[in-house]
Amino acid sequence: MNAERLSPTDASSLLGIPYELVLQYVHELERQGLLMVHRGKPGRLFISPADLDLLRRHHEERPVASKFKVEGDVDQHRYVLRDLKTLASTLEAMARLARRRIKALTLGPASSTTWISTLPVVGLTLRKPIPVSVVSDGKAFSAFCADAGSTASGRNRREAVQALRKLLAAELVYLDQLTSPSAEEAERLADLARLIVRDGGREEIP
Repeated sequence: MNAERLSPTDASSLLGIPYELVLQYVHELERQGLLMVHRGKPGRLFISPADLDLLRRHHEERPVASKFKVEGDVDQHRYVLRDLKTLASTLEAMARLARRRIKALTLGPASSTTWISTLPVVGLTLRKPIPVSVVSDGKAFSAFCADAGSTASGRNRREAVQALRKLLAAELVYLDQLTSPSAEEAERLADLARLIVRDGGREEIP
């Protein structure tokens, strides 16, 4: 863990907030201009430790419910009843609209988080499990790892995650074989080496 900048995984561990919610809050607060996001190469996200309290407050202040309370004496009940009938009609219309929105959302992008701890190449393994966000647009799936800055696609959730595991291993093997890597390639190799280690005796993962 870097004392001057934190990855989404670090922030999730320190705050006790799910990884996917941390990513969501970071993007929301960045759009509002309340949080500065540092982007590494390629595509890695980092935040300042000073922003942890902002993320915590943003999480705690999310609206979770609303309440409707009626006050009045007996003589006012008939007026309250009339207002409640109007409110009930409005709520029914809102419920119909909500059902339509929910149906549209089920057909749109869906996100989930999983963790990977192995790579499908002999002699390579991850130093520790890393989180992967999987997003679907209803047709295909994309697996994204913020810690590695890598994305891969597949026909389903499992294939997308497998493709990402293969991509990470293949990229490390390729860069490690270069005799004269560029500065960018050397930096990328160093980033991957912080996540992946050669263990010399691990069996290949199917």
